Amino acid sequence: MADARRVDPVTLEIIRGSLASTIRDMELLMERCAMSPFIKEKKDFFVGVFDTAGRIVACHISGSGPGMVTAILREYPLDTMRPGDAYWFNDPYLTDGAVQYHQDMVFVVPGLHEDRVVAFAATFGHYQDIGGLRAGCISPHATEIYHEGVLVPPIRIMREGRINEEAYRIFLRSSRLPDLVEGDTRAMMASSRLAEARLGELFARYGLDTVLAAFEECMALTGERARELFLEMVPEGEWSFHDFLDSDGGVEARPFRVDLTLSRRGDHVTLDGSRSDDQARGPINFVTNPGLLRIAFGRYLQSLDPELDVNEGLLRNLDEWIAREGSLLKPRFPAPLGMRANTRFRVMSCIFGALAQANGGKVPAGSPVYVLYYFRAWDEARRRPILCIEGLGVGLGARPFADGVDVIYYIAQENYPVEYVERDFPLRIERYAVRPDSGGPGFHRGGAGVIRDVRVLCERAELATRMENTLVAPYGVAGGLAGRTGRIVLNPGTPRERELPALGDGIILERGDLLRFETCGGGGWGDPLARDPERVRQDVARGIVTARAAREDYGVVLDPATLEIDKTESDEERRRRSRELPLIDRGPGFDEAAARWRARQS
Repeated sequence: MADARRVDPVTLEIIRGSLASTIRDMELLMERCAMSPFIKEKKDFFVGVFDTAGRIVACHISGSGPGMVTAILREYPLDTMRPGDAYWFNDPYLTDGAVQYHQDMVFVVPGLHEDRVVAFAATFGHYQDIGGLRAGCISPHATEIYHEGVLVPPIRIMREGRINEEAYRIFLRSSRLPDLVEGDTRAMMASSRLAEARLGELFARYGLDTVLAAFEECMALTGERARELFLEMVPEGEWSFHDFLDSDGGVEARPFRVDLTLSRRGDHVTLDGSRSDDQARGPINFVTNPGLLRIAFGRYLQSLDPELDVNEGLLRNLDEWIAREGSLLKPRFPAPLGMRANTRFRVMSCIFGALAQANGGKVPAGSPVYVLYYFRAWDEARRRPILCIEGLGVGLGARPFADGVDVIYYIAQENYPVEYVERDFPLRIERYAVRPDSGGPGFHRGGAGVIRDVRVLCERAELATRMENTLVAPYGVAGGLAGRTGRIVLNPGTPRERELPALGDGIILERGDLLRFETCGGGGWGDPLARDPERVRQDVARGIVTARAAREDYGVVLDPATLEIDKTESDEERRRRSRELPLIDRGPGFDEAAARWRARQS
């Protein structure tokens, strides 16, 4: 191992800045050159630089990254790699969940210096369609991973600059939208090649020993601080917490339970998920890679110290992960995985629920899962499918120091712009607004969800829905209340109004139909009666909270015309409502889910 303490501070900072600049350049190339809307519009991709042991040296905002190079290192020794090589895979099972579901394609390019592999550049992006049961691949009706598209094991797709055309043509032929797939593939390989060139310049300028030592020191500095913060956050002891998923999309529509125990003995921290339910027939199974849990912890540590870099050092938190073979968190092949995010979010809610018990609620409140819908039609003129996969934002859980974030899809990803949807698909967005009262009331309010009205403009189409948190809401913490659940309504306010299944597929739509998506809000943190009345008034003025909810949830009485605060009535309302509050507020749907779950066990 290189000496991690021999790089002078100025050189170290230059190399650190160069790595950050390389990541930004890779991201910009992906955004500008990819073809799938999920990558170019929604920014559902990852780029990173890794060392030859497969550790993250540098990346940006993502919930992915750990273990992404490991599968290549297992199959291909370093001494067999050449300049111009590129490696490719998407198989979640062969990568131990480093790729969570196989619509995320990964390309890895080795960087060489003086004929020696010294680093790797990796990219992944969410492809629009790679085959499977239905266009867009992911469907709640999938019962095995083969229903979700083509599996690519770790292979060398490019040797010394020449692509394996035979393998590549087979893959393109398996997609309903091969032009988008090819555009994404070229963009991802180009992004990795760009990083390869930047790394080559860095090694040429500073030399092998200095750059590798800088890699080590960057990871070590982050690791020391991350470990310190993590152990401050988790006291010694043991705490358990469980939560429910609404269903797996199957005909039984039954809840599934995620059950975790967090424990610390000495400086050893363990997370045990072995009591979670057996794997599902539907696609909510989650191959839980320990690195993904560690990067999730790391993201929270960044909120405590924004100076922390995203590298392998940030993962110096959780020491041990335990899961049971054949369970929801360690399914057996070929269980489907397409909606694994539903379970991943429940895992995180259980982690922070356990931590809330450990530290008296000094954690974020619960957050819902982002929402997706799949709109499928046929373009007769062009003789090709129309596929709009739109992701919609939700409200995140409030934090001990701030309100939850309103209307956000996931980390740095974005909702589709209205103009893009209306230009490229036979759809019209007639309403896009914050959903009032969706965030859980609290001293810090839960983030608000969204209302999005989508009008169908073609003669006939098919819809798949993907919304979690329609039964079980994200919990509130430290006196905060749970968020409000979501729903999907077809033709609201008309004689044909009906609520659609939250996890459904094959729903037939006709010209003129209106889809209304009402997404979930995050849980609140702290006693809502202690929230500053002026902040409540501002929320009402912005349409985030209604005047009725200001009184009922926050004890703030407003003049209906001027929105001025009636201080006397508000003080009386709050005094009258004063009460004991639980550490965790589950919301009304939790008890129903628990009862239905228990009925299945008997």
